[in-house]
Amino acid sequence: MSPLDPNVVIAWRASGAIGAAAITAVIAALELILLLPQRIVVLAPGALTGMAAVFAFGLALLWPGLRYRFFGWQVSAEQVVIQKGVIWRSRSLIPRVRIQHVDTRTSPLQRWLGLSTLVIYTAGTHGSDAEIPGLAQDEAEHLREELAKLEELDDRG
Repeated sequence: MSPLDPNVVIAWRASGAIGAAAITAVIAALELILLLPQRIVVLAPGALTGMAAVFAFGLALLWPGLRYRFFGWQVSAEQVVIQKGVIWRSRSLIPRVRIQHVDTRTSPLQRWLGLSTLVIYTAGTHGSDAEIPGLAQDEAEHLREELAKLEELDDRG
């Protein structure tokens, strides 16, 4: 199984930090608006916000490394295999003959880090069937072209 580009951990941590900051701000606002005016003090003023911040930012720091460790992918002439999951693990086997088309997608953060997400669309689904996030841009484009080239061979045969 091939690993993702290590820079994806940076992207996931940055996204997680943004989410952690939002969660912390919401809890701080709730604590300030609901608990303090009622003189309800659970531990100390700001303790709930502090605990939420430590938990959320800790998770944002640690989870991406685990997610990276347990994500793998492989492309062969017959199928695409995607394996992922830290707690709930899944292994998807996508027969190449079911692949309709393949796209690459990048966010501003991914572009800054030189990353892309490969999106695989299969027959019989309305949306994407599978994604391989955190590939180097050139690797994602090469993989997209390789899968398209294999599909062209099927069309001729």
